[in-house]
Amino acid sequence: MRIVSLLPSATEIICALGAHQGNICTLVGISHSCDYPAEICDLDVLTSTRVPVHETQLVIDQFVRQEMAAGRGLYALDIEKLAELRADVIVTQTLCDVCAVSSGDVYQAVADLPGDCKLVELAPSCLDDVYDDIIRVGDAVYAGSEARQLVMQLRERAEAVSRQQILNGDKVLFLEWLDPPFSGGHWIPDLIDILGGTSCLVKAGQRSGTLSWQAITECDPDIIVVGCCGYSLEESEAALHLLADHAPWLSLRAVREGNVIVGDGNAHFSRAGPRLIDGLEELAANLLAARSTLPGA
Repeated sequence: MRIVSLLPSATEIICALGAHQGNICTLVGISHSCDYPAEICDLDVLTSTRVPVHETQLVIDQFVRQEMAAGRGLYALDIEKLAELRADVIVTQTLCDVCAVSSGDVYQAVADLPGDCKLVELAPSCLDDVYDDIIRVGDAVYAGSEARQLVMQLRERAEAVSRQQILNGDKVLFLEWLDPPFSGGHWIPDLIDILGGTSCLVKAGQRSGTLSWQAITECDPDIIVVGCCGYSLEESEAALHLLADHAPWLSLRAVREGNVIVGDGNAHFSRAGPRLIDGLEELAANLLAARSTLPGA
């Protein structure tokens, strides 16, 4: 079976199941955003982006809004290369046209392909959906048993974090973009709940969305987590420095008291795959470390 993944999270799921280079299944094509694990980075790349990813967050946001309003796609799919790869299974997404190639483009490409190609579409809204998608992908690539075992392990790891109840109802604001500020939605509130906290300004299953600084200051969270979508830890830290003189940001209690945690959004929070639990565990470790430095700890 020849597999194409047009989504980084799907690529990570396929690899976690060992279905990328087995005797039965082989991953033959990926998206331009797929970068983990490193062993897949030499595969054929089937997508490209028009988003100016090296610009500031404000410029990127303005470009995306402008192009989406005009009905212009942000990504291109190499249909000729896709046909050459003769995929038996293509994994894509219907969740967000800002994050990956649009489902409409994929539908058209698959319709024009010769032979019988199965399309697996992912659209997780919460953590349970992520677990379900791992099983769906596993079933599609003859790794159903491995998928169920992986989900059981991920649930056990999440439960181990939950038992600690590190946060005692603390209000947590997760920011997945800073200029303008965006809430971390979908599965992020689930992660906060597992930690024992309360998600600010967005509930589990809700889409990420633009926040006003007024809403943020009125909420005045106890803890702020910054994990910019598609950004590494270092890139998120660099973006955060741009708020060094931003009055509404500096007025927040969490900022004044040093309760701001920066994470690797690209690896641990943006992608609906197994590494979400890595991000959960990392958050737990950072929160425990912060608590241990408090007076009287």
